Amino acid sequence: MTDSPIGSPRVRPIEAIPFEQDGEELVLLRDPFHYQPNVLTISVPAYLLLTFMNGKRTTPEIQQEFQKQFSAKISLADVQGFVEELDELGLLFTKRFEEMRQEALREFRDSKVRKAAHAGSAYEKDPQALRRQLDSYYAAMEKGPRAKDAPPPPKGKVLRGLVAPHIDLRAGGTTSAFAFAALRRSAPPPDLFVLLGTSHQPGARLFSLTRKPFETPLGTVEVDLEAAQALQERYPADLTEEEFLHKHEHSIEFPLLFLQHLYGESHPFKILPILAGSFQLFLGSDTLPSDHEAFTGFCSALRGALEGYAGRVCYVVGADLSHMGRKFGDEEGLGDDLVEWTRERDREMLKHVVACRPEDFFRHLQADNDRQKVCGLPPMYTVMHALGDHCSAELLDYDISVEESTQSLVSFASIAFYGLG
Repeated sequence: MTDSPIGSPRVRPIEAIPFEQDGEELVLLRDPFHYQPNVLTISVPAYLLLTFMNGKRTTPEIQQEFQKQFSAKISLADVQGFVEELDELGLLFTKRFEEMRQEALREFRDSKVRKAAHAGSAYEKDPQALRRQLDSYYAAMEKGPRAKDAPPPPKGKVLRGLVAPHIDLRAGGTTSAFAFAALRRSAPPPDLFVLLGTSHQPGARLFSLTRKPFETPLGTVEVDLEAAQALQERYPADLTEEEFLHKHEHSIEFPLLFLQHLYGESHPFKILPILAGSFQLFLGSDTLPSDHEAFTGFCSALRGALEGYAGRVCYVVGADLSHMGRKFGDEEGLGDDLVEWTRERDREMLKHVVACRPEDFFRHLQADNDRQKVCGLPPMYTVMHALGDHCSAELLDYDISVEESTQSLVSFASIAFYGLG
């Protein structure tokens, strides 16, 4: 029997999400870059077979290693067939994947707008239906068990920023409504929103900017090109080098929907969309992001670019908090202990955020190498540094979304930041 055309298959970075369906343990494979837009559901043995594909083993060696470690028989033909299926889907480092990647990059580069990536899946695609969906979150906020009025700004201060969830609107929409209700009560409305989102796709840069207008079912919002240019002129690295990261990222798209819904055509505004990349390098060391020029230089450039801006500026951060359970790599599944542990750790962490102590916020997570897996860490830490001294904050709402099928949970919050007018 001949070897596979792909001699030593190597799986590229993909998300593997375990879940249970009809009593069967399965694994969902998802491309974090969305070069492959579809997901693949495979059995646990197939996933274990995939883990041997590191580019150092031939297909016969993969077959032998699998049989040796798991005392289970598998034919070479089945291994080769699985490899070829993965290649066809673009999940291996092969010519097929490179062709898919280049096509996706060309398509985004040539597009005049950043198109809505999640309309029809995470939220309604029809504009009227979407407005009704967003209205329902405000109704739930006003009549639900957590209903309360947004606090007034501290004396001498104005609303300067918000944190709102970027989890699926169906889970976090009501908590988001608390944040944007505070903005609704703030006057005059901002002219520029600096949208800071978590980049869920791995990249080489700490920050990524796009100049493309954002298109959603509620219309198109322009980027403030003068502010974008002023930011780039003050920062030595090319902020648009990894612009493709914006194509499928939801951490900016979801909060933008609330802004469009809030203002409609009554108050045109512009945006400055920025994704913040992973802080894992800092978490695994004894240093702080603020000890590094790549971070401090960006915050200085951002403040400089906005200094003297003719209109009102407001930061909006798309951020979730803890990610716990089997979906996120933990051995422990759902249980009262895990939920309560998450609430307590979040409570301690959010004290630092509300006090506008970014370094204490970071040290809290660094202490256990971010066991909570707070994906909102980079943009939340960044906005506190961007706002600088004399800021204060208020926790508006907090909630946890539980997913029984994957034995996992995600927590999130809405927060208002206040600063000097």
